Amino acid sequence: MPKFTEIEKERIKVEMMQAAHKNFIAKGLKNTSIEDITSSVSIAKSSFYIFFESKEMLYLELLALEGQEIEKKVWPKVEQAKDVRDAIKVYLFAMASELESNILTRRLITDIEEYKMVARKLNYQYVATKTLRSIVPLMEFITKNKESKKLINEDVEVIAGVIRSTLAMIIHKKDVGEDIYPKVQEILFNAIANELTT
Repeated sequence: MPKFTEIEKERIKVEMMQAAHKNFIAKGLKNTSIEDITSSVSIAKSSFYIFFESKEMLYLELLALEGQEIEKKVWPKVEQAKDVRDAIKVYLFAMASELESNILTRRLITDIEEYKMVARKLNYQYVATKTLRSIVPLMEFITKNKESKKLINEDVEVIAGVIRSTLAMIIHKKDVGEDIYPKVQEILFNAIANELTT
């Protein structure tokens, strides 16, 4: 194995993450090989493991970065909402907007095959839905508002599942029709917010 200086390691890791991000978006996790990533930064395939434990761990690291950016944009808007019903609508609209541009996070939320690939290769603590960065604040929001009786009397996971399923409609944008999609989205988001609140 080649020896890299700390500065080289840092540079190579950043470049690998950029290359991986492009490949994961273009081809998905399954069809991106470790060689696709290493060849783009001119290192041997075996050197990949100096930087990452596995392809799935690299994928999760990229997801965590996306998640941090999404949190910074979405949750300040949610916190300014006038009530829980409004907060759910704000969350749905803000997340839907972020999912348009944060493709890895969208894939993990909407593509069960991509999720299963990550889940199969990783320890359970990384796999549990509530540990994913973009999901953590949602679970906390639901728990807090359920305890104060502002949400329906259902399990936190069920409420989160309804919200996540609603966001999955993004994959049907073309099926619904791009011209009517915004109106369909608005009616659905209002209905979900009304149904989940007391």
